[in-house]
Amino acid sequence: MKNRILLITILLAFASIASAQEKFSTYSNERFFFSIDYPDALKMQPPPDNDDGRTFLSDDGKVEVRVWGQYNAETKTLDERYLLDLKGFTEKPSYMVLKRDWYVLSGMKEGNIFYEKTLIRRRGDTDIFFTFTVTYPPAMKAKFDPIVKRMADSFKFDPNGDA
Repeated sequence: MKNRILLITILLAFASIASAQEKFSTYSNERFFFSIDYPDALKMQPPPDNDDGRTFLSDDGKVEVRVWGQYNAETKTLDERYLLDLKGFTEKPSYMVLKRDWYVLSGMKEGNIFYEKTLIRRRGDTDIFFTFTVTYPPAMKAKFDPIVKRMADSFKFDPNGDA
């Protein structure tokens, strides 16, 4: 039993050191005034024509991060968006949190770990949703869970941005 605890402690320490060594950059979107830290190991793809966000991919294509802003053109509440996104899971997500101004859904989708965080900026009749998603293989869980946490903690919008 002591050996098992020691092994788990060593593995957790290694995972923590590995994620601490990961280098990050910050992506800022000037159309919707949001930003997020992302690992330098992921390559930023060209912007879409409407410049609403970006996609980042690993060299092997197994890890994908998408981040974007969008006007609430369908006038959905945050709760309604949460329920719609929840329907996209084939099995119940392992992590679900719905708060006043944001939500997180995480679980398995199409054989990969999927994480989504959505924020809402309420301003008059111009609500804006900000979303980022990360998809990665279960075999990369130990490496990517701390990375996703850092990304989630860094994800924010400028409440005074004139989007």
